[in-house]
Amino acid sequence: MTAEFDLLEAPKDRWGRYKITDPSTGKERGYTRVTTIAKTLDDTASLADWKVRMAITGIVQRPDLLAQASTAIDDRTRLNKIAGDAVEAAGAYSRANLGTALHNLTQQIDLGMKPQILPGLQQDIETYITSIAAWDMQMNNDWIEVLLINDELEYAGTADRIVRTRDGRLVIFDLKTGTDLSYSYGSIAVQLALYAQAEWIYDWRTGERTPLPDIDKTSGIICHLPAGEGKCDFYNVNLEAGWEAAQMSMRTREWRKRKDLFTPYKFNVDKPIEDAPAPTEKQAGAVIDTPKAIKTRQEWLKKRIGALDKATQAKLVLAWPHGTPRLQDCDNEQLNTLIKTLEAIEADAQAPFFEPDPTRPKPKRRKIAGFDTAELDAPQ
Repeated sequence: MTAEFDLLEAPKDRWGRYKITDPSTGKERGYTRVTTIAKTLDDTASLADWKVRMAITGIVQRPDLLAQASTAIDDRTRLNKIAGDAVEAAGAYSRANLGTALHNLTQQIDLGMKPQILPGLQQDIETYITSIAAWDMQMNNDWIEVLLINDELEYAGTADRIVRTRDGRLVIFDLKTGTDLSYSYGSIAVQLALYAQAEWIYDWRTGERTPLPDIDKTSGIICHLPAGEGKCDFYNVNLEAGWEAAQMSMRTREWRKRKDLFTPYKFNVDKPIEDAPAPTEKQAGAVIDTPKAIKTRQEWLKKRIGALDKATQAKLVLAWPHGTPRLQDCDNEQLNTLIKTLEAIEADAQAPFFEPDPTRPKPKRRKIAGFDTAELDAPQ
């Protein structure tokens, strides 16, 4: 890497993947970003809640955004843009922007440059320089903001540093400027493990691949330099656990791409369907098909429908089975169809009807050995 500071980033495709040139064909391929894989297993509920709170705060502070939102209720793209503006208006990104500036300053300093430092970040920079020297972290200009790739697994990511520690090991070194890292422990471990398991250092300007040096694949280092706090802490990161989670993340991403989870339901034509025996009137639950029984069921259904409120009755009218006549003209089969529709309407309205069909045979009373019901009727 040259001593000249360059904020240009490696080119990416429309999906945010790094564009990597295939050495055999010369064609560019999209390699998944390390940070994308690292976030696969994250629990994003807390982050989502935070963004909602920030969006509400921004809307309160910016009535113009509320006015815009009122005219874009059905436009998802515009609403997303307005929500982002509201989050920004709440100051949610100001600290992140400060962290980005601090990150860039440390990069310039590690390259041997003397950048202009704002007063608000001076203490952070001084603390960083002192801490790096105290722990004897040895920097190499060629390993600062270095793009690492894995051709076999087709992922790529920019590691902040590869440093040599006091005991001679080469380790992945990553700088974090956020206030609280506790919500990101898992994704950070995955991120650093993927860097350590890369195959090549990739020069995106020339397409040249350089073998990755012998990096420690068991442990990485996080330098926590929270912007504006004037403190710097170092942490070991378990890369073996991170690599285990990285493999799970990649399997999870592949599983999410599966298209064979739902298929049209079909009968197995190779297996003959056995004819079920025709039910008899004596079977349990059978309704006797006589004019009197039909009349009794019609009256019972009339009472059942009358127990519904007006709105639910209106829904029943709309859902009345096709080809089913008026209640008083229904035969038994048509009444059965109507009952199924009515049950669905009642379930949706949470309005159960507790009187059973009076024409269905009552279940026989079960006899229990050793229990004589006559004793209950005997005078005491």
